[in-house]
Amino acid sequence: MYNHLLSCFFIIFLITFHISQAPTLAIDLCWRFRVHIINALSYDNLDIYCYSLDDDLGEQNLQVGGDFTFKFGEHVIHHTRFWCDMKYGSDHSKTIYVFTEKFGDNQCCHTGKCFWSVKDDGFYFSNNNQSWVRWYDWS
Repeated sequence: MYNHLLSCFFIIFLITFHISQAPTLAIDLCWRFRVHIINALSYDNLDIYCYSLDDDLGEQNLQVGGDFTFKFGEHVIHHTRFWCDMKYGSDHSKTIYVFTEKFGDNQCCHTGKCFWSVKDDGFYFSNNNQSWVRWYDWS
């Protein structure tokens, strides 16, 4: 009898939770993303080191035209953030956010992709690899 009541309570709870979350889930299906970092420098290799609170993606050395790509799902308990330390030459070095949950929801949700093109004058963002906007400079 006790197990039956517990099972019924659990089923009612799941149904109630699912119904209460339905409008949110229909809108917020963006939780899987792919980030591309493209070396669009005019002449030099790009050193990259990307990481989050949970993942260390290691060091990468991209030749001109190279593309470093990683994919992930947003963390359900704490905020998902990825940073990348980027460097080329002896005097160009910067750490940037390449993904945050707000950024992903607002900028990358439509395509599930975040593109970063690293150029001599800064860091350009696109969610479709066609329309680019400069988000950061090297200073």
